[in-house]
Amino acid sequence: MGEKNDVLCAFLEKPAVFADFVDGCLFKGKKGIRPEELSEGSKEYHVKYEASSGKLRNAGRTRDVVKKLCRGRVYAVLAVENQDELHYAMPFRCMEYDVADYARQLKGIRDRHKEKNDLKSGAEYLSGMKEEDKLNPVVTIVFYHGKGEWDTCRELHDMLNFEGENESFKAYTANYRMNLVTLPDMEETCFKTGLRELVGMMKRSEDKEKMKEYCRKNEERFRYMDEETFETVSVMTGCEKLLGYKRENPERRGTVDMCRALDEMMEESRMEGENAFAVLVGKLLADGRMSEVELIVTDESRRRELFLEYGLQNLGKETIMKEGRRSD
Repeated sequence: MGEKNDVLCAFLEKPAVFADFVDGCLFKGKKGIRPEELSEGSKEYHVKYEASSGKLRNAGRTRDVVKKLCRGRVYAVLAVENQDELHYAMPFRCMEYDVADYARQLKGIRDRHKEKNDLKSGAEYLSGMKEEDKLNPVVTIVFYHGKGEWDTCRELHDMLNFEGENESFKAYTANYRMNLVTLPDMEETCFKTGLRELVGMMKRSEDKEKMKEYCRKNEERFRYMDEETFETVSVMTGCEKLLGYKRENPERRGTVDMCRALDEMMEESRMEGENAFAVLVGKLLADGRMSEVELIVTDESRRRELFLEYGLQNLGKETIMKEGRRSD
């Protein structure tokens, strides 16, 4: 996923944003997770697997974002995995992460008892733990923000072959259901931090006019957007031209005016489109193709073809993209 994944992970690493994300996605903003209740969790895992050589080797795995939610002596491990593409084995991947974390917790319990030498009964020796020992829950959220819907596996059973005779074993086969969150599932109003603006803009990223309208409807929040949210929105919506606005306009107490930046970006794109159209008309006239000049005024598909024919696709990129969305 490259830059987008790096930017999104960095944004979610902020305790306030992470707390808001989990609270908004799982509890509609009602659980009230506080940033100060979060501490860093371990992202690194080492999973043993059978290599082609037949020898056991350690394979490193790294989660995207992991935090511990601590309330007194009770805690839970919360993790987020970002996806902008379909992953056919995602349920197994999440299960592997979760099991590795439970294994790490269990090892910690066993190591403590071994150090204390306080296991007495046969069951305790066999288990390496006491009956009252408990593992803390591990919750993984898969955030899919790619184009199109997630139309593949959502749980382990979706990955298993239960055809024919195997159908009789389905009721006895343990399942694992991953917590999948997609952009259409997310309600902006469930979030209190810059996630509200980020989610709202990402849901409208395919239509700049809708982005602008959303910005206007929430003008007060967009007029004073913090720098990190502004940068994250710019990258995740594919509007990196907005970053140029930020460089040219000093921040006001660490905030950026997203409404104004979006206006300027759209005006610049409009002017680029007009310039590209004028260049194309000039080339057609120079080649004596007057009938084509009349045609490109109304025929969007022919206009795109001629942009490509004359090698003006970069100059007219914004126009091609805009008209392409209208014709789809």
